[in-house]
Amino acid sequence: MYPRHDEIIAAVPAYERFLTLDEVEASTDRLLAAHPEVSVWNPGTSRGGHGLRCLELGRGPLRAALVGVPHPEEQVGSLVLDHLLRLLVETDLAERLGFRFSIIRAIDPDGMRLNECWFDEPLDVAGFLLRQYRPAANEQFEWTFPIEYKNYAFTKPLPEARAVMAVIDRAPLDFYMCLHNAHASGAYFYVTHDVPSLNDDLAAIVAAAGLPVHRGEPEMPYLNAFGDGVFEEFGLTDDYEYFARYGVEPAAALQGGTSSTSYAQAAWDCFTLVAEVPYFTSPKVGDSSPAGISRGEAVRRGIELEREYASWLHARYVEAAAELSGESPWQRALYAYLLGVNDDLRAQTQMVAREACFAEEATVAQVFSSTFLRELDVLSRVGHLASMAAAGPRQNDVLAAVRAAAEDRVHTRVPQLLVAGAIAPVPLRTLVRAQLAALLCALDAVREHYRPTHPRPPAPRARAQSRAR
Repeated sequence: MYPRHDEIIAAVPAYERFLTLDEVEASTDRLLAAHPEVSVWNPGTSRGGHGLRCLELGRGPLRAALVGVPHPEEQVGSLVLDHLLRLLVETDLAERLGFRFSIIRAIDPDGMRLNECWFDEPLDVAGFLLRQYRPAANEQFEWTFPIEYKNYAFTKPLPEARAVMAVIDRAPLDFYMCLHNAHASGAYFYVTHDVPSLNDDLAAIVAAAGLPVHRGEPEMPYLNAFGDGVFEEFGLTDDYEYFARYGVEPAAALQGGTSSTSYAQAAWDCFTLVAEVPYFTSPKVGDSSPAGISRGEAVRRGIELEREYASWLHARYVEAAAELSGESPWQRALYAYLLGVNDDLRAQTQMVAREACFAEEATVAQVFSSTFLRELDVLSRVGHLASMAAAGPRQNDVLAAVRAAAEDRVHTRVPQLLVAGAIAPVPLRTLVRAQLAALLCALDAVREHYRPTHPRPPAPRARAQSRAR
């Protein structure tokens, strides 16, 4: 059983595919036509010229802002919002929750269209890795909010980021959620404040969904855990200090700005939630039993694996780029990865050498995340290479060979990883139920336990928190 709202969670339909952008927009049109009490306004336009719509509904004393498709390959939230909107207009859920809602269903419509090629087959691991598109950091809505810290500054938010800034700044905000999800991992969460009752609810949600808690290496090594799989939101200042501590110039390593989550929290002292539920997972990622090697050795194996992949990718990138007449989104994404990977690996190497915790015995989960999950992540970059080679209007033998090599690498390694790592896709209904349950429990926690102070919004350049996911 899910904690709280169990009947609502049980009613989530058995989704088999993700909605296209046109289907999301048509659904919004139908909702607006049938429910005149829902208002809509345009906070901005995407870089590709697609109008962004913000839906306003509910009349509770507290205000929540929800943003879907923050990274265009992260589509679980699009289904969560599709289901939630029906509940909000057809039932008294908003009144019972005590919130009014500002909702943008798809903040990166341009990137969403580039991902639609795999939406009908979301459980195909190799197909996802080869066809998904994740922008470079400085082209991501999520990481282009203004920030100044020490000798680093980012002051040019993308149009999509400016649209969300307008939604956030429109009125005092009590709760903010950008509906991210993970590619391959266990389930885990980020929150801005430690609310023990919510931590318990989130643990119960993961258990009810049958998902493993992510107990492997965290996304960033300095995270503060509030509970099992529940982490405190971290910021660009932490990223900056991490790179500086381990011998990498932060201003050279950092490529984007602050996050929407940090912008909202700095503006209104609101509670924020990120619910990272994974497309693909394994029981090994939650296994805390000893693995028989040190944690440092596990991380070093992963570093060497990624270094070999990066070298292979660099050589193939140079071959393909020389044959292309113009840049594609996949080329820019791969270029950004190759530009920053050596700094990332150097900082990780120094961290392992200097921190005593890496001399301790690793758990199965830590070895699994350091090797299996790292390789799956890098294989998504191989997918970018395949798409980059296929994107040019004029194909030739060189581009065909690069694409074939990339596709062969993915198709060869993925079956091996799935078998050896006991990795399997998660049904979409499971992911939607878990993320929706986390959202509803967080709204309850804000109403019952957390009271924002609602400071006046400072100038955008003074908001200084970020996450480098």
